[in-house]
Amino acid sequence: MGEDLKKLLLKVKEFFSTPHGSFLGFVLILVVVKLFFAEAYNIPSRSMEPTLLQGDFILTNKLVYRFADPRRGDIVVFQYPYGIRDYGKNVDFVKRVVGLPGDVIAFHNGFLTINGKPLKYKKVKETPEAVIYEEFIPRRDGSYVKHLVRYEKNPPKAALIGRFGVLRDAIPASACLHVSEVSPYICDEIKVPKGYYFVMGDNRDNSEDSRYWGFLARGLIKSTPFVIYFSGEVPHLSPRQADIFSGITQLIHALLHPRWDRIGKPLIY
Repeated sequence: MGEDLKKLLLKVKEFFSTPHGSFLGFVLILVVVKLFFAEAYNIPSRSMEPTLLQGDFILTNKLVYRFADPRRGDIVVFQYPYGIRDYGKNVDFVKRVVGLPGDVIAFHNGFLTINGKPLKYKKVKETPEAVIYEEFIPRRDGSYVKHLVRYEKNPPKAALIGRFGVLRDAIPASACLHVSEVSPYICDEIKVPKGYYFVMGDNRDNSEDSRYWGFLARGLIKSTPFVIYFSGEVPHLSPRQADIFSGITQLIHALLHPRWDRIGKPLIY
């Protein structure tokens, strides 16, 4: 039995030493990595600017949330809860975790308070169209995640709703702790239910996030990005347009118009 096993292992080794065997081994490694460790995505919209730009291609860690829960401040890839209803298919979104289960979040014209403590904001840039702030999101260990958020100077009406809170129809009545004086359809103070998270885009006036569709169930969170492996100028892509063919088209656009300064940028907080 021992000799037979040795002969079998020798044949396997010889096979993987051949060109065909080497190629098959490479494919197997890619399959294992994709199934258990990493996933590649491209960013089709501006909802996470300035952190992630439209046309960034990212690698995400699929393993981390099998052993730990998302932390406040993490960027997460998740299955949008209402993909079938809104787009006729399941789609993945990328947002930032702002609220954990049990957190109380209050909204003050775009600025946030978490569990009674106002977040710190530092203006870092101003253009004719927008203002960029550095936002400090506290973690439970006492540390902070520092990242950039963007606010438009002339936001659309839908964005104004998100500045003052969450649509009441999007969350359970028990999660609405205070109704906004701006509108009876907005909650300006909420409590995140057990087993759920509250996520927002860094481009605060241009993001379809928990303010408009509600809390995110833990089971829908898939992974967290850790690096931008390529980046380039690409046209906007809506969730309804996203498929394997549009992804290839986006990659071709990016290859023709690369942003070299973003390639290899880490996204670990």
